[in-house]
Amino acid sequence: MAKEKNNFDEYTQLEEYASQEEIAQAKSELLTCPDINNSISGTIISVSKNHAKSVMITTADMVVDSQGLIFDGFIFAAANYVAQAAINKEFSVLIGSKCFFYAPLKLGDVLELEAQALFDDSSKKRDVKVLGYVKEIKIFEATLQLVSTDDHIFRLKRPPLNTSKPKEEQNPQAMPNPEDVAKTLSASMR
Repeated sequence: MAKEKNNFDEYTQLEEYASQEEIAQAKSELLTCPDINNSISGTIISVSKNHAKSVMITTADMVVDSQGLIFDGFIFAAANYVAQAAINKEFSVLIGSKCFFYAPLKLGDVLELEAQALFDDSSKKRDVKVLGYVKEIKIFEATLQLVSTDDHIFRLKRPPLNTSKPKEEQNPQAMPNPEDVAKTLSASMR
């Protein structure tokens, strides 16, 4: 099966799962992942406190072989996105996961995902249970661990490294100067 453009309108299929108004409402409430590509990570169709639902419509760009098999990384990406939406914090990052793929997806499948965040929403570290279905058949299940941060992960300051040095390193006289060692070696070779 060649990777050709799909002959269906994605929004027409999405409307089978949620109205354009519901999708727009969910998008307006989302704080997380504002620039994500919904064509490869799914579309959030509802979001509420500690809960989110999404739909991922498989496309030819996700296919890995002539049989129409969908690369499982897209399923995981969609699960991560719906988990982020369930927490719905501006700054959060995935730190761990335990997932099960019960069946493969094929081109044309529509994956419905539902995420339920566990623990108190004031906690920085959260577990999120994600289930994925195609036509009411469970094909994916995961628990994802996410951490919410106060700023973007790339702007956070790292904690200082252990700055206490062993006693022999604290005394500069105990460590030979590399230039002195080089001079001594050079002189001894003459």
